[in-house]
Amino acid sequence: MSYENYDPCFPDQPVVDQYLPVWANLPSFRSKPAFIWAEDGLPGLQCSSLTYEALNNSVYSISSQLQLSFQRGDTLVILCSPGLELVQILFACQRAGLTSVPIIPPNPTFSNNDHHHLIRVLSQTQPKAAIANRGYIAKVQEYLNLSLSENPFSKLLHNLLWISVENLMEINVSSYRSLHLSYPGCKVDEVYLVQYTSGATGIPKPVLVTAGAAAHNVRLARKSYDLHPNSVITSWLPQYHDCGLMFLLLTIVSGATCVLTSPNAFITRPRLWLELITKFKATCTPVPSFTLPLVIKRGHVFDKRLLPVNLSTMKNLIIINEPIYQKPVEQFVENVEPIWSKGFLDLSILWAS
Repeated sequence: MSYENYDPCFPDQPVVDQYLPVWANLPSFRSKPAFIWAEDGLPGLQCSSLTYEALNNSVYSISSQLQLSFQRGDTLVILCSPGLELVQILFACQRAGLTSVPIIPPNPTFSNNDHHHLIRVLSQTQPKAAIANRGYIAKVQEYLNLSLSENPFSKLLHNLLWISVENLMEINVSSYRSLHLSYPGCKVDEVYLVQYTSGATGIPKPVLVTAGAAAHNVRLARKSYDLHPNSVITSWLPQYHDCGLMFLLLTIVSGATCVLTSPNAFITRPRLWLELITKFKATCTPVPSFTLPLVIKRGHVFDKRLLPVNLSTMKNLIIINEPIYQKPVEQFVENVEPIWSKGFLDLSILWAS
């Protein structure tokens, strides 16, 4: 067997989703957290997790339901809030052989003109259905009941089959244990994802990603960042595109654990990022460049009234966007050096574009 870009001790699979049952069926991985979701609030961090076994079972159950309603290659727009449910839906679509289009869900009342991106997505990708939570779907239905039938946007929404996340989660289809069954999901050369660019430098554009290309890229990243089953990733990046989405795949390819929270939680309280690194002993974290000066300014790094932070477990700080300015990086390193302790000397600051 040939191994592409990484160590022979790792399982070699053509698409990312096929790594999941391999890990999930290993006794030492069944109860290992694949993803942890952290909510910031009172009285403190509220965390929920998905083990490799639970994630694999959920993905199998959801994908089995989706296969009953859709044909291979159909497109679904994903309008889920960031969190563990979104992770499960994304992997389930790949296993069902469907193309997913994850986007940040706009306000379902569509009253503040933030739905132009949704119009663009529905027009360009022509999805068969949308997946969202029940409350969101109810608000969309209220909008449709009050809108004019000839409204072009209303027509786009009317043409969709609306599927609630809760319905997909409530039905439990027993998962298979055999790894020798034929894989029903996306093949190497099939588009499994339409990723829209962030729109930071222009109108968001769709990028077609094949299952094989995604697997190839994250295998390269796994080797570059030296990730493995003992790695712990911390990320508050949006889960809908670019590195925020790719680090979900990278977690599964590496057999690692990924601690997630929302961008809003970080922007509201930048110190949360440092607290997650401390609590879960993170070894790797991807961040945009503005993170570093923001944490220095509003992170309360040395506030003695708060629990101390400890970054000594960190190995890779990955800066994911351009331009990269030397001064903010140096200032961040100088400011956090006292809390990096001995591990500071082993830190690698990497650039990913």
